[in-house]
Formats: sequence, C-alpha cells, structure tokens
Amino acid sequence: MAVNNVQLEYQQIDTVSSQLKNAVENISPQLMTLRTSVENLLSDGLFLQHTSPAMKTAYSQFTDQLQQVVTKINDFAKQFTDIKIQIDDMDTKMAAQINGHK
Repeated sequence: MAVNNVQLEYQQIDTVSSQLKNAVENISPQLMTLRTSVENLLSDGLFLQHTSPAMKTAYSQFTDQLQQVVTKINDFAKQFTDIKIQIDDMDTKMAAQINGHK
C-alpha cells in the first residue's frame, strides 16, 4: 500500500487499463458464443415446446444484461487513464508556472 497521499505509477496504470480493455475484448465474444450454444441446445438438444422458447428469451435478455455490464469495464479503464493524464497535465502546468512560463 502506498504511504504517500498521491502516487502514480504510470506503467501500472497503463497495464491495468490494458488488462481491463482486453477483458472486454475477450469476454464479449465469449458471451455471444455462449448465447449461440444455448440457442442451439434449446432448438435441438433440449427442446420443449413452451419452455425452450421462454428459456431462449430469458437467456438472451441475461446475455444482453451481462454485455452491458462488461462494457462498463471500459469505463474504469478510461477513468484510470484519464486520472493519469489529468494529473500529469496538472503537474506540467504547475512546474511551468513555477518556472515563470505561462
């Protein structure tokens, strides 16, 4: 744990942001593949006249909800990157002001 009030490890911020973005890129296609698998199962391997269509609809809605949640992961990646950029910009501006450059 950091003992300073403010500490930025740029490489660590970039690494975690990339990991989050990669997770979205990997999870989203997996969700779509699973949706297709479930739909195929409910059409061929586990078909019940009334239950299967209901399950397809429920699973499709579930997948849509998961997809929305997964895409929110990108928001965290962006927030981490934005914090890094904003702090770096502030630091640069403050140094320029101290050095007499405006």
